Amino acid sequence: MGFELDAFLGKTSELLTWSGQLPSAVVCELGGDLAMVPVTGKLHGELRARLGVEEANRLDASRPRTHPSPSYEEAVLRWGAEASAATLVAFVSVGEFGNQSHEEATLWSSGRKILFRVGLKAVLSHFRDQGHLDLGGRPIDTELERYRGQDAAEKWAAARSLGIDRVP
Repeated sequence: MGFELDAFLGKTSELLTWSGQLPSAVVCELGGDLAMVPVTGKLHGELRARLGVEEANRLDASRPRTHPSPSYEEAVLRWGAEASAATLVAFVSVGEFGNQSHEEATLWSSGRKILFRVGLKAVLSHFRDQGHLDLGGRPIDTELERYRGQDAAEKWAAARSLGIDRVP
């Protein structure tokens, strides 16, 4: 069984502030100061709603039947820029199905995109070296794969709500 996960990464204390604007944002600790907010179906809806119905529909009409949708891509880009006003924020999309895999990340700082369509390792190195974040002792790529399946984000959020987002 493969997995598919879209998530925002950042400093735990910063991600915890998101709930005021994105009520369904669930912060899951990964290690050290690093945490993630998995993009669940509910969070996807909140991000899309921030665009407004008219703009989201206009974007999606430009490229029908694509995944991810144009409105989703734009909502992620806008939120990443907004949320990074005073910190580092990354969006990662990772997955694996059979012998096919993908890994793509974007990193923002001070509201600007500074890394685009890079691998997870580049983003983690930037968090550690430029952002001075403690990433903990576990390999983050392995942590992200903890919950398998196309609904990995939902599994992460459910585990966090049960208080089991950390492996002993």
